Amino acid sequence: MLSHGAALAGRADWMPAITGGVVLTLATALVLASRHAGPRVIWLVVATAAVLAWRFAPWLLVFVPPVALNIAFGVFFATTLRPGREPRIAAFARLERGAPLPPDLAIYTRRLTWIWTVLFFASAAIGVMLAAFAPLQVWSAFVNVASYVAVAVLFVGEYAYRRIRYRHYVHGSLFALIRIVMRDRRALAIDASQR
Repeated sequence: MLSHGAALAGRADWMPAITGGVVLTLATALVLASRHAGPRVIWLVVATAAVLAWRFAPWLLVFVPPVALNIAFGVFFATTLRPGREPRIAAFARLERGAPLPPDLAIYTRRLTWIWTVLFFASAAIGVMLAAFAPLQVWSAFVNVASYVAVAVLFVGEYAYRRIRYRHYVHGSLFALIRIVMRDRRALAIDASQR
């Protein structure tokens, strides 16, 4: 939001510093919080890349992070759509229910995982196209506002649709679902590695 505010205020020159500061702060915090060497190395590389970009190619800090973030989330969902894998949304639903999914919910959650995958990859592609062909303010409005609104609309809209379409099943509250996803992300990773 700060970066978008800078674009709207005609201070595009502030955008690299804003984004660079956020990326560097988050990467450093994640280096310190990681317990395993692999994630530490990845976040250390991200922090180093942010510093180097800030020094030598500041505009990379403006245009690359939104695309990279959308691609990372797209991959997060897409990799679970391979044969023999449990789709990401199915795993969340299974944790919410505490039991294997009935066939109709298994089909639905696979399709929903596809929808999330397409949303994130489409957001990355649109961000690249707008960066290449649209004014900075239009690009910023999309990557810093509209894409986050789209994620929120899909998340809340899907929850409402599911409660109506699959009302014959018990559903937890929206906040309970968010807690499950946040609390059980490690359980999901362990479970996925055993499948």
